Amino acid sequence: MSEGRAGWNIVTTSDAFHGENFRRGGFLDPKDRYVRAEEFVAVARALWDGWAPGALAANKKTGEFLSADALAAVDHHGAQFDVSGFGTLPRSPQGHPVIVQAGDSADGRDFASANAEVIFSLHSEFEDGQKFFRDVKGRLPAVGRHPDSLKILPAATFILGDTEAEARERSREVALLQVSPQTAISFLEQLWGTDLGGYDPDGPLPEIDPVLADEGVTRGRVRHVADPVAVAKAWRGLAEAEGLSIRDLVIRFAAKHTFVGTPVQVAEQINRHVQEEASDGFVIVGHTNPTGLDDFVDRVIPELQERGVYRTEYEPGATLRETLGLTQ
Repeated sequence: MSEGRAGWNIVTTSDAFHGENFRRGGFLDPKDRYVRAEEFVAVARALWDGWAPGALAANKKTGEFLSADALAAVDHHGAQFDVSGFGTLPRSPQGHPVIVQAGDSADGRDFASANAEVIFSLHSEFEDGQKFFRDVKGRLPAVGRHPDSLKILPAATFILGDTEAEARERSREVALLQVSPQTAISFLEQLWGTDLGGYDPDGPLPEIDPVLADEGVTRGRVRHVADPVAVAKAWRGLAEAEGLSIRDLVIRFAAKHTFVGTPVQVAEQINRHVQEEASDGFVIVGHTNPTGLDDFVDRVIPELQERGVYRTEYEPGATLRETLGLTQ
């Protein structure tokens, strides 16, 4: 339907909510998330590749719909899946959908190096991005892949102004709108694992330690922090050192804008990230809908084009894989 302009965002999860929908119930041991994902992708690829390139004859004159030997049966029996049969759709014009993945654990990075073609990363800070870039790209030769076969595209937000001071003031205003007092408390509750409704969002962080039992507001959810007590201690230290309230701290972690400045400054920062291998590009995220990208398109893209690092046109009919410069 998209003529080869589709991707597949592979998301692994072990909670029971998704288990009811996709695993026929129950929790999945977190260590098995990527074991299951590896097998799932292998089966999907076998089904895609089961269709020969010229399988779909669709000849109205002869009535031939599929050419001879068009389909190859898949007979897979593994620890996670038993699949016997044929793929139900012909191959995409780009062969396979572009595989996108966002895992950041050691297992997630191994999975990405073996399977992903795009990593949707949170490593948007320059030095952090370089470290992540080197680590993941450095895993590719061991699995027989070229560095250009995987694109690392961090999510990035932006705020523009006619001057840097104006942009920074606007960034603060937008962050306060994005993180309401209620949002700030809710964010903190995900780490503390308990009701913090009695705390002042504009006051200091709780002195109590996080609740480690899987109870209360976080029950049934996956913890993304291995040691909540240690993280809470670090957050208190940061808040005390810089005089941050609960809301200020949440803004620092949840609503800090990646690029803030004039269009020229933002274009130069983006170009530096790509030229010095902190990323292959960015997924730009607007802070409003539906016009949140207009400023970026109108004011930053021309600056990037002037530097010769952004296309001025798209090839008609190009697939997503071709547009991203990926090989099959």
